[in-house]
Amino acid sequence: GPCGPCTEIHADIRDDKERKKVDGKTLVNTGHPQVVEIWNNVFMEFNRKADGSLEKLPKQHVDTGMGFERLCMLLQNKRSNYDTDVFQPIIHKIEDISGLRYQPEHAGKNEEIKNIAMRVIADHIRAISFSIADGQLPSNTGAGYVIRRILRRAIRYGYQSLNLKEPFMHRLVPVLAHQMGAAFPELNSQKLLIEKVIKEEETSFYRTLETGLKKIDAVCIELVNKKEKEIDGKVVFELYDTFGFPLDLTSLIARGYGLGIDEKSFSEELEKQKNRSREA
Repeated sequence: GPCGPCTEIHADIRDDKERKKVDGKTLVNTGHPQVVEIWNNVFMEFNRKADGSLEKLPKQHVDTGMGFERLCMLLQNKRSNYDTDVFQPIIHKIEDISGLRYQPEHAGKNEEIKNIAMRVIADHIRAISFSIADGQLPSNTGAGYVIRRILRRAIRYGYQSLNLKEPFMHRLVPVLAHQMGAAFPELNSQKLLIEKVIKEEETSFYRTLETGLKKIDAVCIELVNKKEKEIDGKVVFELYDTFGFPLDLTSLIARGYGLGIDEKSFSEELEKQKNRSREA
């Protein structure tokens, strides 16, 4: 495909003491949380063929991608995207709904569990709301399934880490619409639809969430006690089919117990179900 030389712009937002110890350039592209890429420019000059050879493009241009949230973090002198005014209004609303505080500074283990949950929810409500405003509804297939999965992931974080036992995601939509509606007018014009769709999805998932979570916790504890390494694919499929738990959600919970999941067996059970549906 189209390609060419690129230049990356990175920012070292560590304090002076840390910078003196280790040169920032040695930490570029190593995954350091405070030495981050904020801008990437690719000078589109060639088309790379399957055999690796390059041919000159008839027109050259610059493909530029800047990380908006990261640039805000840099300009506002914060250590995380979530501490900027891009995310803080939503996080304040989550604090209001949950009665808990977002405490990124000097957070212990319990505080960090709450912090992570609030970040996940603040991030996911944006993706879900923008997608619904663009006309994509939650479903069991394709892009709709992606929306359903990330919505359920956010709900689980709220349920388990913030003790939110009833639908709450739809209550964040007005905050997002007020904050970003001028740049993305569909958030305002579709606000009631977005709230309605999210609330219906939440209500549906909450019905099965508690039962499903109890079941998967019991399964994981039993396997850990037996010193097993993974959850059987049939159990993973039951959680998916009966309780609406996506594969990646079950995998995430299992990892918390140090377990894997038998994806091959799960795929076989899923295929059997598809065959039954086709026959019916």
